[in-house]
Amino acid sequence: MSLGVAIAVDGLPDDELGEATSVEVVERAGEATSYRLRYPLDIAEGDLPLLIDDRLGPGSELSVLAPGTVGAECLVKGPVHAQDVHLEHGGEGSRLEVRGADTSIAMDREVRSVVWDGVGDADAVSSIVSGYGYVPDVERSSALHTEPKHALVQRDSDLRFTRRLARRNGFLFWVTCDLLGIETAHFRPPALDRAPVVELIINMDEPTLLALELDWDVERPTSAEGLQLDLNGKTDLDGGVGAPPLRALGGVGLDAITGDVRSIHVSAPVDDAGDLRARAEGALIEAGWFVTARGTTSVEAVGRVLRPHTVVEVIGAGSRHSGRYFVAGVRHLIDPGTHRMELELRRNGWGG
Repeated sequence: MSLGVAIAVDGLPDDELGEATSVEVVERAGEATSYRLRYPLDIAEGDLPLLIDDRLGPGSELSVLAPGTVGAECLVKGPVHAQDVHLEHGGEGSRLEVRGADTSIAMDREVRSVVWDGVGDADAVSSIVSGYGYVPDVERSSALHTEPKHALVQRDSDLRFTRRLARRNGFLFWVTCDLLGIETAHFRPPALDRAPVVELIINMDEPTLLALELDWDVERPTSAEGLQLDLNGKTDLDGGVGAPPLRALGGVGLDAITGDVRSIHVSAPVDDAGDLRARAEGALIEAGWFVTARGTTSVEAVGRVLRPHTVVEVIGAGSRHSGRYFVAGVRHLIDPGTHRMELELRRNGWGG
């Protein structure tokens, strides 16, 4: 293919659609993956054939397959939901941009009213995603919801409800697809103990990053108070968390950097201390990403396709900011010349 990637329709590569002039795929942690495919528009027999092509029409399921280190990787699989059309008189210079997203957008199409009784958050999520044909990759949470106390009530779409459960536990929710078309729904916290998948080098010989933008902000809570009354047993529930629960990507974590008390109070209708503690941990995990970095590299430079929810090693950014980072987002920009990757990196610590 001229782009070095393949476009598949319903799981089958299509050589003609693979001749797009550019492909953009945007992956961000905890969000649906989106794609944009650009094609030139030609006039034939008084019409514009691509504009009425069912392969690019509403609901057509497309996949973007890119070469990886051990074969091709599926960057995204999902339905077309929009088109942007630019017409030039006479046809030359006209273009079509096809927009779509991964299949999780189907989870956001209908509002549901459900009372989840006698289940934990993970049980509800597993049941929901299985109904869409996903393989569940779900980490259990400590909460148990019962109707005599506080049942788990859903008054939203499955996608928004699942994301709300993920956020309250400090988890992320996302969907991936393999080359066989098997889709997995992930509901789990960031895995920061994994080995870095690649080194991103700057200010040294053979750099893989030409520029790195970085900012930090330590004005964030490092502990959470969670003391409240159990309305059923009239006993105290203590779900306090004294320090950020995730391991620090660096030698010094946010709590050691600030050196003083920075707390928040977490209050929620819960029935046990474990549920309250999970919510407190979720709030601290979200607040703990106090370092954000942005840089651009390419598959040609690093030798592989980078994906969110992985860990990379930054080298050459000084003693404070070199080290391991969590990949929170990748914007793939693919044209006939290169496969660029605009990276969003996060860190909850610094130093070696």
